[in-house]
Amino acid sequence: MKPAEAPIDADGGLLETGAAEKSEINSREDLDRAAQIQSHPPSNEKLSEGRGQKRPADDDCDVQIDGVDGAGDGDGGATDVDDDASQDAGNETETPKLSKNKLRKLKRQKIKEVKKLEKKGMRKEKRHQQQERKRLEREAEIAAAAAEGRDPIFKEPSRRQPISATKVPVSVIVDCQFEKYMMEKELVSLASQITRCYSDNRNSHLPVHMFISSYGGQMKERFETVLHNQHKHWKNVHFAQGDFVEAAVEAKSLMSGPDRGEVIELLAQGKEGDSVSLSETTNYTKKQQKSAPVPEPEADGVDKSIVYLTADSPYTLDRLEPNTCYVIGGIIDKNREKGLCYKIARQKNVRTAKLPIGDFMVMQSRHVLTTNHVMEIMLRWLETGDWGAAFMKVIPTRKGGKLKGDEETPEMGEEQAEEPTKEAEPEIDTTLAEDVEMTEPNGARLEGTVAQEQQDVVEVEGDNSQEGLQKNSLDQQRWSAPPIEDEEAGPSASVSAS
Repeated sequence: MKPAEAPIDADGGLLETGAAEKSEINSREDLDRAAQIQSHPPSNEKLSEGRGQKRPADDDCDVQIDGVDGAGDGDGGATDVDDDASQDAGNETETPKLSKNKLRKLKRQKIKEVKKLEKKGMRKEKRHQQQERKRLEREAEIAAAAAEGRDPIFKEPSRRQPISATKVPVSVIVDCQFEKYMMEKELVSLASQITRCYSDNRNSHLPVHMFISSYGGQMKERFETVLHNQHKHWKNVHFAQGDFVEAAVEAKSLMSGPDRGEVIELLAQGKEGDSVSLSETTNYTKKQQKSAPVPEPEADGVDKSIVYLTADSPYTLDRLEPNTCYVIGGIIDKNREKGLCYKIARQKNVRTAKLPIGDFMVMQSRHVLTTNHVMEIMLRWLETGDWGAAFMKVIPTRKGGKLKGDEETPEMGEEQAEEPTKEAEPEIDTTLAEDVEMTEPNGARLEGTVAQEQQDVVEVEGDNSQEGLQKNSLDQQRWSAPPIEDEEAGPSASVSAS
């Protein structure tokens, strides 16, 4: 059905009727909206959740509404997105950031590993080149021998001669309980020193029983990974996880068994227990005396079968005894922990002693030695029986050590060299070389000095030539020659004035 057309008049009656209809429709929509709000009032929770949040766009609102309708409850897709975002943010905060020092350390470690691989490849290539060179030399020798009608002559490989070693009943324990006091590079150095100790003991004619106490931690990890378990093939070396006292108990049982070794004549000298004596003087400076530990006398119940070697001890080791364990502190701390080994030895109630360096040598630096140096000195003493010879053989020359006898009495060659130098020193003469005639004992005239000075000066031409002055060859402002009036006086005047 067609709707009835509204009457149209000349004054615009149609427009007035349309405006009235629109206003009526708007009023009805407002009433419906008000009734809907009254029937479903908004909750305080939803209002509080909406505060402070950015108003979403129309497209976002449509997506959220669709998600709510599809879910069927108050939790929508937007909540799931927020949970995922918060979880990702939590994961990012959990991963710690490395410091600059740690990054530099990792970078240096990677560079070191790359260089290590490069060196390994270079060694391999060099080995192959040597093998190829030997093969060519062998073929050339065979061809030359065939041409000459003789048998080929090959160079025998130089093999190491076996050492006739005699084991002695003395134990040396390297105490490795100071890992927490050292840095990583110092731990690496300690592992190298222990390897050197084993090498010196293996090559010695009088090897001792060697123990590594407090074995574990980073040192054990380095021996098993970086050094590829080479220590498992070492002979006459024992690794103990306990401290040096427990290692000493194992060493005593070993020295009392069938594999104890032979007591040589040098060890049999003296009485039992008198190998350590109290030092009369100490070599501490004023600065070292402040931090040095206070020397204490030995207790009555001290274990004399264990001697802890430390430079801070007031006692001196005179000789080595059989069936005794000597402990070397395995620590590299650049003198940071002063008196640490001495304090630990006193707590364990064992003897302490220092090597008699001050009795035989004059040192320009501290008497603290590395672990492998102490081990080598003890092995040298077992072979020679002379502490001075052992010190001069082992102690590095950079420490400036000299035997006391050599320091007090100078050599004859030095005295003879000093005497002619004193006689040859000329007496100081204030007269001019030009005015005094110098002669040798045979009467020959020495004119070298005068001729040299005459070459170094030039005469001045021009206005200054009338004054009779001379100017040096460097064209300096100061005049070097005397006036003519003084020259006319002759050499006799200058000599008489002197």
